[in-house]
Amino acid sequence: MKRRTFLKSTLLAALPAMGSPPDARFRFTLLQHGEHWSDRERALRQLAFEIQNRCNIPIDPDFDSVPIESALEAGSPFFVLTGKGPLPELSTAQADSLRIALNSGGFLLIDDQSASGDNQFITSAVAAMHRAFPEVEPAVLPSDHSIYQSYYLLKEARGRTNKANYLTGWNYGIRTIAAFSHNDLLGAMEADRMGSWTHNMEIGGGFRRELCFRLGINITYYVLTVNYKKDRAFPPVIERRRRL
Repeated sequence: MKRRTFLKSTLLAALPAMGSPPDARFRFTLLQHGEHWSDRERALRQLAFEIQNRCNIPIDPDFDSVPIESALEAGSPFFVLTGKGPLPELSTAQADSLRIALNSGGFLLIDDQSASGDNQFITSAVAAMHRAFPEVEPAVLPSDHSIYQSYYLLKEARGRTNKANYLTGWNYGIRTIAAFSHNDLLGAMEADRMGSWTHNMEIGGGFRRELCFRLGINITYYVLTVNYKKDRAFPPVIERRRRL
């Protein structure tokens, strides 16, 4: 089966689990939490455009936005929480909703817009995940994680800033249910209505920005396929490609 055919069939299987009709297109769901949750809206549209253009999988150029307590009403398995500064503590209803949504096949990308040295966002985000999954400890995702191999072969995490070269993840069973991007990944993707980039890259330029899009595409593919590239047939192929 061709990869694109496989992805389309996987997408159609994933969406009904989140309450969507079988013919729905994939879309991102932005969680309304904290003061800056909507600061990177245009980045999601840009990423959706790149996914459609490069990968040809059915994706909606628009996105949903819901409060965390309404996460189960979203029609997508891919949730995004972005911001800077401290996040409000999750209520019991919010924590329960997030737990059920992620346990039902959902995935949460948490993206930190903060400047270097400001740890308020990550501290409160880790606390929020602990409230929803008290039994799960965050850990650095290794360089051979499926997220780095799902579509493009990547060596590390990138973003607009340069605070860490890795993603921090929450692993539950065989899945990574959430990942924390330390480097304002969405900030690297955001463009204005004229197509000009909204934010300058802290280090590097065009190619580093391209690597950010590749990471965003990889994360999306991971959400739709989970660990399919960890199947027995794939690791030797991946290793050969890495040596090229």
